Formats: sequence, C-alpha cells, structure tokens
Amino acid sequence: MKNKNYIVLLYVIIGCVWVVLSDQLIAFLVDGMPVKDRALINSLKGFFFIAFSAVLLHYLVNLYNRGKKRELAYLQRALDNSKKDQQQWYYAHKMAKIASWEYLLQTDEVIWSDNLYTLFGLTPDAAITTVSFFLEQIHPDDLDGFLAAHEKTKITGEMDYVHRLKIDGEWRHVREAGKVIYQDGKPYKISGVLKDITDSFNRELLLNNALERHELVNKATHDAIWDWDLTTSQVTWNSGLKQLFGYDNTKGFFKPDWWIGKMHPSDSKRVLDSLNAFVKQAKKRWEASYRLLCADGTYKYVFDQAYLVTGEDGAPRRIIGAVKDVDELRRKDEENKQLADVVSKVKSGVVIKDIAGKISWVNPSFEQLTGYPLNELKGKTPGEILYGPETSRVTGDAIIASLKAHDFFNIEIINYSKSGDPYWVEVNSTSIVDSDGQHSGYIDIVTEITERKKREVEISEQNHTLKEIAWINSHEIRKPVASILGLSALANVAANQEEKEEYYKRINNCVKEMDEIIHQTSAKVNELMGKEHGF
Repeated sequence: MKNKNYIVLLYVIIGCVWVVLSDQLIAFLVDGMPVKDRALINSLKGFFFIAFSAVLLHYLVNLYNRGKKRELAYLQRALDNSKKDQQQWYYAHKMAKIASWEYLLQTDEVIWSDNLYTLFGLTPDAAITTVSFFLEQIHPDDLDGFLAAHEKTKITGEMDYVHRLKIDGEWRHVREAGKVIYQDGKPYKISGVLKDITDSFNRELLLNNALERHELVNKATHDAIWDWDLTTSQVTWNSGLKQLFGYDNTKGFFKPDWWIGKMHPSDSKRVLDSLNAFVKQAKKRWEASYRLLCADGTYKYVFDQAYLVTGEDGAPRRIIGAVKDVDELRRKDEENKQLADVVSKVKSGVVIKDIAGKISWVNPSFEQLTGYPLNELKGKTPGEILYGPETSRVTGDAIIASLKAHDFFNIEIINYSKSGDPYWVEVNSTSIVDSDGQHSGYIDIVTEITERKKREVEISEQNHTLKEIAWINSHEIRKPVASILGLSALANVAANQEEKEEYYKRINNCVKEMDEIIHQTSAKVNELMGKEHGF
C-alpha cells in the first residue's frame, strides 16, 4: 500500500461487510435463545470484531510501511544514480575542457559553472560575476571581434565564435557557442558553453600547413598524386595527372582499370601482380617502375610509390600514391649505362679524377694495367701510388702545373705496377665541365707504350750503327781507296822495277787496311741485323 487513504478505505469496506454478515449470522443463531444468552453472544461478537480489526490494521500498516520502504529505496537509488551521472557529466566536461555559462543581459552578470572556474584556475566562490572580468581575459587582438559577435548574437539568436582566452596564465584558443533565451518576447539571457580547442586548433593549423607544403611540393615536383578508395574502387587524381601525362583530372572519379590500361603491355602484368600482393599482404609501402601511355600517344618511364591505409581492424581501406615522371632520367641512365659498358670494354685505361686530382673511378683495363683494384686507387693521386725511381720528376711537375691550370696535357711517363715493374704510358688528360660550366674534375685516357718505347730505343741504336757504317763508308774506306789509286798511278810511271815494287808493296798494305775496314763494317751490319731479328 502506497497511500494511507487506501488503507482507511479498505478498513471501512471490510468493517461494513463484517457488520452486515455478523448481524445476520447472530440473528440466525440467537433465534429462540434466552435474553441472557443473546447478550453474551453480542459481547463475543464485539470482542471478535476488535481482535479481527487489530489484526487487519496491523497487516495493512505493515503493508503500507513495506511499500514506503521500497519507494524510499527506489528514490535513494535514483538519487545516487543522479549524483553519479552528475559527477560523470562534470568529469566528462572537465576532461573535454567544456564549461557552461549564462550571461544575464539585464544585470550584465555572468553565472559560471564549476568547470569554468576550473579552467581559469579559480575557486567557485570567487567574485567573478561581472562580464568585465571575462572580457579582460580575451586576447586584445580578438576583443573587437568577440564584441561584434556578441552583438550579432542578440540579433540572430545564436553564437559561435573562436578566439584566444587567457587560461592558467597562457593564451588558449576557445570556441564559444550560445543561444539567446527570451522572456516576454525580449532577450533575457544568453546560455552557452565554452570549449578549449587549443589542441585541435593547433592540429588543424599543422594540418593546413602540411597541406600547403604538400601543395607547394606538388607544384615543385609535378608529381601526380592518386587516392584509391578500396571500399568503392574509385581513384581520384590531383592536377599532376594533366601536367605530366595530359589527362584531365577534373572528370571526377576514375576506375583502377583505367590507369592499368595505360601501362605498357610488357609492364602491366608485373605491376598489377605486385600491387595485388601489396594489398593482400597489407604491406605499408609499395613502389614500381613502368612505362605509361600519355595522352599524346607517347610512352614515358614513371616511378610509382604508394602507402597503404588500414582501418582499426587492420583491413586495407585506401592506397595513397605518387607517380613521378622519370623518363628523362631513365633515358639518361640508359645512355650512361651504355657509355659505361663501352668504357669498361676499351683496352685503354680510363681514369676519372676529382677537382683535387684524386682518383674516383677507373675502368677494368686500368686495373689490369696497374695491378691495383679500384678500392686501392680511389682517393689517391696517380703520383702517390704509380710513380717510382725512374719516373721523370720534370714530367710529374708538368702534370701538376697542367692540373692547376685545368689545362689539357699529353705526356709520356714511366709508371710502376703493384708488383714493382716499370712500364711506359701515354696519358691524354682533359678537364671535365658540368652542366653549369663549372670545373668538376678530370678524365685521363692511359695507353701503355712500353713496347713502342723499346722499339724507339732499338731504332735509335740502329740509327747510331748506321751512322757509324755511313762514317766508315764515307771516311775510313775512302782513305785506303784514295791511297791505292795514287800509288797505282805512280807505279805506272815508275822509272825502274825496284821503285814499282815499292809502290806495289804500299798498295798491298792499303788493300789489307781496306779489308780490315770492310770486316769491321760487316761486323756492324751483322750486329744490327741480329738486334733487328732478336738474335
């Protein structure tokens, strides 16, 4: 029983029923009985009614009390839940840095919530009921805008404004939202909330700066950025699609098959298999090089990179990628590879040096010629590792002078191999100039000329021998021949036989002298012929 009136009503009804039934029953029982006995039965009926009423009242009162206890327990639980909800609401607002306020327009006072006190680091009993205190906390550069927004709120009925506010001694970005409450058709107060959005504001600022930098990078690099939504199978492109490849990126969404269809037939299967494996294995990064058909019908080499974005469940959601035009670099790289292949196969040594004259690269022929591998030659000048005792210092000084002048030179010099053997080389060196016309190093073409130098020595020696033979022929032989001719003429005009014999004797001596000269000449010739044939 929840209401005492119900108890009284129930008691009256039961009492009336009892009176009616009990009177009829007693009338039936006392019919014909003596008067004394009738009085006794009526007294017993009264006692029984009192006992029955007491029991009934006791039961009804207990029933009422139990109802009241249940009601009080329910109310207590509801009160406890309400307090708990209020506490959770308070802490939720506190964690979210949200506070409520009411600005009374007639009295120019502000009613603060506890959270608003907390934001300002004050206690709830602080005397900050006037709006002037709040205005003093607004950043001076934002105050005029806030006042203008406040006046506009009175007209529009709603307020939503972001400004800087001094909280705990530092400037924080806050967002204020409010609504005008009317009374008798006139603005009565503005109820609103204040939220500290400094963190989100800074994140948004960083995001905007990042987007701005990203756009500037896109303009500088001319990359084509694509975004593939795996849930809808739609791809969007930035303006780089038109700048690099001539396709209109403003047509809306593209299908992945459209881009795959632009790949060179020799590359499409390889790239598609790689991309499918990338998504299936949920890798974070992907890259591929391939040829792409441009709008003008030509193919370009491109380098494509992508990043996989997954959901909270780890399932792939999006792929963000960037396509870079590397056609010119790729073709130059192929040309460089062809040039490097040619250089590596030429028989002459090729040496590339930096601006200090130190070796940075040599071809295999130079390694074979010197016996030094590249790692032992790199970072050293030729003079530091190849010169030896017979190397001409004059020639070395001439090389240094030419390098300082960035001048071309052609020299012949003796170098030494790693095993210590000397050999002759001819070096043709020229300066390297970069695309800006600045000196960037040297390139030397080194040819071994040891055999040629040996041949030159042999020829020199042969020439010397020939000169000696020519001298003999022109001078030594001529002397006895002239004597023979003179003596022969005197013998023909001699007066007697004794005089003629004297002349013939002298002629014989001249013949012997000439024979000796001829033998010497023959020996020289034989020596020369022997050297020529390697005997």
